[in-house]
Amino acid sequence: MSFSVSLSKKKAKTIKKGNVHSDGTEQTILEFQGESLVSGFVDLSEMQIGDNVIIRQYIKICKEAEYQRYAKEQYTDVQEEPIIYLTPKRVNYAIKVTLEHNVGLFKNFDNNFVGED
Repeated sequence: MSFSVSLSKKKAKTIKKGNVHSDGTEQTILEFQGESLVSGFVDLSEMQIGDNVIIRQYIKICKEAEYQRYAKEQYTDVQEEPIIYLTPKRVNYAIKVTLEHNVGLFKNFDNNFVGED
């Protein structure tokens, strides 16, 4: 028995990578404008007992529109699986991802986002 796997010829390109040092406010970790299939990772491995982090995703669905919240997820304490995957979203205008670390000692959060045509 044999099977074949077809891989997409499209190549993902890094659109933003780095880290953010939390400060207790909602901080933008990605703001991308354009057309792309956008996905990414946020590393919560620095979280400790008592920490609280909120990841929010906002989408702009037309040029003149304001950002509207698409998703909000809250994480508390040490994360057993600390890498958060933000699933691919087809962006036609803009996407913004924020991180808010509002309880606990401030720390760095690595992140990496890619786009595919």
